[in-house]
Amino acid sequence: MNLLIYAILLFSLALFWSPLAAVANLSVQDDRYFQVVVGPILCLFLLYRERTSIFPEARFSPRLGVPLLLLATLLGLALLRQQPGSDESRKLFLVIFAVILVWMAAFVLCYGTRSFKAALFPLCCLFLTVPVPPALMNSIILALQHGSADVSYALLRLAGIPVFRQGMTFSLPGLDIEVAPECSGIRSCLALMIVGILASRVYLRSGWRRWALIVMTFPIAIFKNAVRIVVISSLSAYVNRAILSGPLHHSGGPVFALVGIALFAPLLFALQKSEIRSMGPGVSAII
Repeated sequence: MNLLIYAILLFSLALFWSPLAAVANLSVQDDRYFQVVVGPILCLFLLYRERTSIFPEARFSPRLGVPLLLLATLLGLALLRQQPGSDESRKLFLVIFAVILVWMAAFVLCYGTRSFKAALFPLCCLFLTVPVPPALMNSIILALQHGSADVSYALLRLAGIPVFRQGMTFSLPGLDIEVAPECSGIRSCLALMIVGILASRVYLRSGWRRWALIVMTFPIAIFKNAVRIVVISSLSAYVNRAILSGPLHHSGGPVFALVGIALFAPLLFALQKSEIRSMGPGVSAII
């Protein structure tokens, strides 16, 4: 069945080449969408890692797989043939969503429902490939921007640094800074979310703990970004104004990523420990 699914995948790539190429270009041109290329890689990695639990019960299932594959393909083609005047970002979102359904239907056809259920988590990683429409992406960035500003203001006050806030603008002694959309931390938030998805699958077993870890990556990313804003703004105000245009501001992501790791790792460890306790004695940690 491997040859069949490879053939279906190649056929779908040829059939939907235009929107798939558009998504690939989007990931290159706009780093807010780098996750669209990570999704398939994450899916393939988890499928390979869990192959011993996914594929032993594989069964060719044409009775269910063929209708699903036809419906998903027809849906994709119908969406692809929408009028050119329609919203292109919305059209791309819907077409890529339909392509993911085609790939999932192909999996059901070639490997059956039991293997599909076992592979559902890895396969759902493919939905990272679906490009979030710009309006929704802007709303997410705005939420992160406001969250980072709120936490930054609280940290500055907690540190005893005199600060006056007006919207997204902070006035420190001799320095005004603005938490712009570019400072929202959207890229590091997406990166941490992907790490959370992978770690939740590798190190945790219960569904609610997996979701808790993934959801908590967002407040962790906001706090990490707020620390970055506070450190750079306070150093610029009290040490050297040139820090605002220096490497710590523009290339200091890996340094401040340590803050996110310092919060993420204990959370993962605590969730794993609680999972071990709930399973009773005799269960060892995965880490």
